[in-house]
Amino acid sequence: MSFIEKIFIDYDNLMLCIILGFTVLTISILYIILHKTEEYERFRSIKFYNIVWRWNWMSNKRVVSLWCYCPECGSELTCDDESCRSSNVLANKITYFICQKCGEVEKSRITGGDRKYVLKIIRLEILKRVNENSYKDEVIK
Repeated sequence: MSFIEKIFIDYDNLMLCIILGFTVLTISILYIILHKTEEYERFRSIKFYNIVWRWNWMSNKRVVSLWCYCPECGSELTCDDESCRSSNVLANKITYFICQKCGEVEKSRITGGDRKYVLKIIRLEILKRVNENSYKDEVIK
């Protein structure tokens, strides 16, 4: 192999290494930029209406998997919103949150609507706190 052939082979290897390195660097930077965690995304729980609410975040500040848990034992609560179907008066529409593990004890009640109504007002409160930056004081450690 001549000296000239060796230079071209080494040059091709060098260029290949540079191209691969640049590609890896570019992909890494794009990954970091696209998967940057916003500060509010660490905010995943809050005590509201005397019970603990937990959720996950999707893109565009969308709250998903929102549900409530017992503040004493941490169990998932069940809800009873039967009264919401039998009355047209908002004051009579009550959703009860019950902990089965604590002996079917009522942990909270929210007046004004059924389970969907409650989840909507909790989502709105979460987003309000994020938009106002007031959630930082309320994060459950």
